[in-house]
Amino acid sequence: MDLSAEAIRVLGSLMEKSRTTPESYPLTLNSLVLACNQKTSRDPVTDLDEDEVMAALDELREQGLAVRVDMAGSRTAKFRENAGPKWELSHAEYALLAVLFLRGPQTPGQLRQRTERLHAFGELHQVVDCLRGMREREEEPHVLVQEAGRPAGSKEMRYAHTFSPIPEFVEEETNDNASQGPAVPGTRDRLNQVEERLEAMEARLAKLEELLNDLNS
Repeated sequence: MDLSAEAIRVLGSLMEKSRTTPESYPLTLNSLVLACNQKTSRDPVTDLDEDEVMAALDELREQGLAVRVDMAGSRTAKFRENAGPKWELSHAEYALLAVLFLRGPQTPGQLRQRTERLHAFGELHQVVDCLRGMREREEEPHVLVQEAGRPAGSKEMRYAHTFSPIPEFVEEETNDNASQGPAVPGTRDRLNQVEERLEAMEARLAKLEELLNDLNS
């Protein structure tokens, strides 16, 4: 199954928000646009408009990977992902796939860090074991991830999802790049807290806009 880059971003955003902001889920179209284009936890950062997101939703709905939800008391259509049930994903598989959809090829160490809010992996080997299982599934699709080579100067293999071509690797210039040495103690926790606050603010903004749309309808 090949999905467009826009469909991958929309599906990843729906999967992420189902776990991180369940009080605002399912998402309105406007909330989903904000989720796709947010500046944190995205690589690359995008600037999708409503028409592009709607087209991506149509693509996902044709594949049975997204569903429109008409909520009682709301005049605004909402959307949720259906990849979890359709592909029979475990919590760990769900978290890894969502982050791979949103941030491209990554090493197990990066995935362990970046999935903390979706699923807590106790040890690095648990990530590796889960990735191995995602390459050899009994359920369809039988292969969810693939090896994507090693970044320059790194001993860790990168992994990518299998629903679009692997993008050409660009060396990251972030604090979690292994070539930059150990991070300052507490930096990761502070970054996670900032991301959580930003996502909470985006969710509140989307909720206010949704209420305004209902009032104006």
